[in-house]
Amino acid sequence: VMTSKTQLPKKIFENINQRLRTDEDIDLVQLTNQGHQGIAFKMLVDGQSFLIKRTNKIGALTRHVSKYFTQHEYKIYQRLEGIAGIPKCYGLSDDGSLILEYIDGNSYREKEHILENRDQFFVDLLALILSIHKAGVSHGDLKRKDNILIGENDQPYLIDFGTAMSLNSKNKFIKRWLYNFSKQTDLNAWIKHKYSRQYDQITEDDLAYYSSSKLDKLIRLTRKFWRTLTLRRFRKKREQKKE
Repeated sequence: VMTSKTQLPKKIFENINQRLRTDEDIDLVQLTNQGHQGIAFKMLVDGQSFLIKRTNKIGALTRHVSKYFTQHEYKIYQRLEGIAGIPKCYGLSDDGSLILEYIDGNSYREKEHILENRDQFFVDLLALILSIHKAGVSHGDLKRKDNILIGENDQPYLIDFGTAMSLNSKNKFIKRWLYNFSKQTDLNAWIKHKYSRQYDQITEDDLAYYSSSKLDKLIRLTRKFWRTLTLRRFRKKREQKKE
């Protein structure tokens, strides 16, 4: 049953489920770099492109963890619905796969040196980050360049919210502290990308968004552990061999 507010037409939803059940998507679906938590596919249905994120099925523990983060990501996308720069979420398939809008673009890693208007891009990116913070969500992994997509007219998009944090009035002190710290890592990531690690070049206005701490190292170690747990490097090598 679809629970997303942006529901798909029944015919398209059933078509997606049918392909996922029978693997009829072999020729129509391709691996894409738009997602690193789980396995991401591009699927074309009735002329419309979707991004399908399936749970990682390599190992029982990895499968369980991947499923948890996929469901968590779905809830985050619901909270961010309607924000420009966030892919539309169409809900979960029958097998628990996440159905998202496919963004026709490249990662920031691929385009960082060929942006047509770099200054405007970072103005737009900051506005997007502040928008998700206003909605009570922090991404937490924006230092990873692949989590920032660049669409038409250099519009920034944020993807991969599997490890994002959300905040509500019931959260206790520790959760609020962690959330605020995660928000700051988003802003620090913006500074990192804008100034290419040349922190001595930060303008006085932008310094208001930057705050470094020793806990940054802890966050980096946590990301490294997650990537090892989900066998991300193994999957990348396997995909490269197929090519």
